[in-house]
Amino acid sequence: MVTKSAKVHSGLLYFRRLSSSRLHVRFSSTCTGLPTTFPIEESSKVLKHLAFVKPLPFLKGSQIQESFVRAQLDMKNLKSKIDQKLREVYSANTGATINQHEEFILKNILDMKPHPIVLTFEFEPTYTGGKRSKKALSPEDISRFENFIPKTQVNNPPPKFVQAERGGQITFHGPGQVVAYLIMDLKSFNQFPAKCLVSAIEDSTISALKNVPQNSDGSTLELKACKAQETGVWIDDSLKIASIGVHVRRSITSHGVCINVCPDLSYLNNFVMCGLPDSRATSIQEQIPQASCTTRDVSITFVNELAKKLGIETVERVELEDIDIDE
Repeated sequence: MVTKSAKVHSGLLYFRRLSSSRLHVRFSSTCTGLPTTFPIEESSKVLKHLAFVKPLPFLKGSQIQESFVRAQLDMKNLKSKIDQKLREVYSANTGATINQHEEFILKNILDMKPHPIVLTFEFEPTYTGGKRSKKALSPEDISRFENFIPKTQVNNPPPKFVQAERGGQITFHGPGQVVAYLIMDLKSFNQFPAKCLVSAIEDSTISALKNVPQNSDGSTLELKACKAQETGVWIDDSLKIASIGVHVRRSITSHGVCINVCPDLSYLNNFVMCGLPDSRATSIQEQIPQASCTTRDVSITFVNELAKKLGIETVERVELEDIDIDE
């Protein structure tokens, strides 16, 4: 499918067909493996992956994420109102039922619930603060972030600082990283609280680092990573390769994971990231200099591994450069 742009409107995603050099590919992949949960609602049996293939400003990515979060929350609110009205009808009229036509209408409404979605980005250089660092940062601290000059990626735009609503402390997003935002209703999966989601993200990242395609001969990266006492994915107790921070509103998740593929590590290692002064950031490129995998390869592999952990068999993927958002 070749399109020029996509638009978020009233919680639904529309694609406009226009002639353009921008390529947007949609396909499905079947995922197998050992899940940690499984969908208990029909809408959660498909995982949507929107993969942004060109670097975007962090704030634009945040706006895109919020649009999809709002769609999930709006549907959740609508379902709550429908359930409340039905309870009122049954309470006021003993033995009352709704007819087949009413059942059909309600089913069609509830079938509009959005699928779980993963948005993957590569952002322009941005330092972000989590909830734990919000009160501790001074204007001087923020100025140091925004005036930092990287060691090798000197032609990048100057870093920006943005306060985010995720958990955690300071982290960095920029070129050479995969940032994956997970937007899903935890209650549409079997016994799957937020702490289990964090664990599933860690496991999926570890599997992705092992299984990402490395060469055309079908070989995989086989980079060994692990969990540690601190949240995230690590090469050892002091080398961190992926940061994780999630946010949950009425069981709807946002934010997710940032995986270091080939960033300029000076952005991360000249400051204390994630409140961990005794650790340093590493990357796929630093660990395996000859690695040929791209951020695209890592994002696709991560989403497929996540689908396995969620017990989802089908991933539907769209690649695009940008998306228009209705305010």
